[in-house]
Amino acid sequence: MVNGSNKHNYTFDTCVGIKICENPNVGNLLSCRINFEKSTIHLNSQTLMEVNRFGFAVDTITQQIKKSIGATIVFGTITNEMINDASYLQTKCPTLHDGDDHILAYARATKTTLVTCDKGLEEAAILCDTKVINPDILPCDKIGLKKSKIQRIVAQTIRKPSKAKQTVKSFVLKPSQKIVWRSFQ
Repeated sequence: MVNGSNKHNYTFDTCVGIKICENPNVGNLLSCRINFEKSTIHLNSQTLMEVNRFGFAVDTITQQIKKSIGATIVFGTITNEMINDASYLQTKCPTLHDGDDHILAYARATKTTLVTCDKGLEEAAILCDTKVINPDILPCDKIGLKKSKIQRIVAQTIRKPSKAKQTVKSFVLKPSQKIVWRSFQ
């Protein structure tokens, strides 16, 4: 777990809210890795505007976040002070673009941990000494999925290259053919 049982506050970026709405398992993964018990999730006015712009209903996203994570949701407003900070942050961080600068400024002002899947916003948050969590790189347990034929051949090649070479030849090559690199592209 990333956090103990202490109350902690998080600011969700738009992409995280949309991902949780589209796939509730993302919320379940987050709640397995981060203890949201007694925590508050902030959705600011910029996030809500972007959610609407992408064609999602705010109610749907908030209900799905609450259902899969279970934390309290707070709606925050970006103030003029935060807008000024956002302008400053855009000059300081080259990976930051419009919209994300407001979300980062909100997280800084409220002293919350930013949760985002956006690599540029993540880099900017790190550069600005703001706590940040990227759900895409959270460690997760190995899930035992059935491997495809190619995945098994690759794993076998790594373990036993000589035996796998014959297997690859038998699957890929017809008699009288030779291996050409463009066939692997």
